[in-house]
Amino acid sequence: MDPEILGTLGELERKLAELERTIATLERMEGGSEHREPPAGDGAGEPAAEPAGASGSRLVDESVTGAPAPPADEPTRGRAYTGPAASGPPTSAAPSGPPTSAAAHGQAYTATPAPAPAATPGPTTSAGTHGRTYAAAPGPAASFASAPGQPPITVPATIAEPGELIRFRDRLERTARELTNDYNELLGRLSQPPAASPAAATISFARGAPSLDIIDVQGLRDAAVRALESDPAGATAYGTSVGYPRLRSWIADRHGVEPERVLVTNGSMQADAFLFQHLVHPGEDVVVESPTYDRTLLSLRERGARVHAIALEQDGIDTRVLARELSAGRILPRLAHIIPNFQNPAGYTLSLAKREDLLALATDYQFVVFEDDPYVALRFRGESLPTMLSFDPERVVYASSFSKTVCPGVRVGYLVGPAALIEAVANLARDTYISPSMIAQAIVYEFCASGAIERSIETVRRALQERADTLAYALRRELPEARFQEPDGGYFMWVTLPQGTDVTALSHAASELGVSFVKGTDFLLEGGENTLRLAFAGVTPKQIDEGIRRLAAAYRSIQRP
Repeated sequence: MDPEILGTLGELERKLAELERTIATLERMEGGSEHREPPAGDGAGEPAAEPAGASGSRLVDESVTGAPAPPADEPTRGRAYTGPAASGPPTSAAPSGPPTSAAAHGQAYTATPAPAPAATPGPTTSAGTHGRTYAAAPGPAASFASAPGQPPITVPATIAEPGELIRFRDRLERTARELTNDYNELLGRLSQPPAASPAAATISFARGAPSLDIIDVQGLRDAAVRALESDPAGATAYGTSVGYPRLRSWIADRHGVEPERVLVTNGSMQADAFLFQHLVHPGEDVVVESPTYDRTLLSLRERGARVHAIALEQDGIDTRVLARELSAGRILPRLAHIIPNFQNPAGYTLSLAKREDLLALATDYQFVVFEDDPYVALRFRGESLPTMLSFDPERVVYASSFSKTVCPGVRVGYLVGPAALIEAVANLARDTYISPSMIAQAIVYEFCASGAIERSIETVRRALQERADTLAYALRRELPEARFQEPDGGYFMWVTLPQGTDVTALSHAASELGVSFVKGTDFLLEGGENTLRLAFAGVTPKQIDEGIRRLAAAYRSIQRP
């Protein structure tokens, strides 16, 4: 339930109870005499005992006895004051009885008995209560909160005529009814399903990042403490361009290579940028998958490369088409960029046979295979495949990231490749930023060295499998026209809708219904107007189910009759 609604309901309940007590007190005042019997309590001179449960909102302010009066034109605004003395000769005060208690929130409202009706009229004072004016006699007054959005109701210490007291009670009763109506309206809202609000409740299938619930925040906190305790000088210094030495060695051990073959960077995109800067020059051919990561396309275009997109099949890049293009001399690539596992955006995995075919082509035509592999650890179905780096460490440059296995905020990625290439890229890094973030890399090292990364990966895998399965089931149920292949890991699913679907129109319609995704055209050099990428890592199964319902409704809305 919405905390704001809960708070409002509680406030209304307290106000209703206190208004009932106040009305009862006023009824006693109306029917009582000037000489009252002492109320039940501790003694004749003491106020009545405070009602149980009177704490809560400030419905009745404390009385202020003997305080100076406000200016005649000032509204009381919910505070108590003593009215001005009546002009003219003083009258004899009637004997007064003990005060009457109308306690609220630990404060007693003391009603001063009214003087005899023959008292000389004094000037009227505006009490700021719904535009009414009362004649006030000496003595305290008290204020009561009215319905939400209305000015407070102020009880004068003395009301000139009994009819005024009756009318005042009627207004209090109306206020109670208004509060009751507000209360019932809120209860009615709770029984209705919440309306989708695109601004506040958009379900996003657009972002390739994990949700907070599957990030090991406590493990990161502990790793940060250990990093600053075990190596404060190294964690807080500039460091070297190759990265934090301890993490560099840990990565080298993980891949079975020497540390000199590893460069740790500020995220894997930084590693990509450095590699492209070193290897790719304007006018040179580069092979990519079609579709492929949109920022890869952007980076290569900015380098002035001639980008050749080779169709991606469900088992990876079409190596037969690539072989034909190479043999015909239509492509002379400097580099081939490949995302082998749970590819972004398609979610496909390069088969073992195609990995071997691709490496054979790279050897024959003398190009570098850039194995961009940030999702490798996130397999939740099937058997893991060996990296191409493990087959040919001289021909392959490998990149990965801790953004998917630790958290995106650490911004730590790395390259593994031939020592000479790593040295050249390290020089670019030094000239660019002196060194990457040592403190971030020290935290990642402690997280990895403690074994927390293995536990984190297992948590993420389980969550991703549940979310991928939920997404596939929801698509089959809500959007049977969609074609897709369920991934065996990673973050993404590629969806193809019937030919003729306008994915741009679908994106606009979906946004109106509170759901977002990335158009397939963003990942392609051409075509893909009926495709989209759904990222499922950052949404819960419940959100996935609702999000696909919205997406299906958006799809129906753009169909021609």
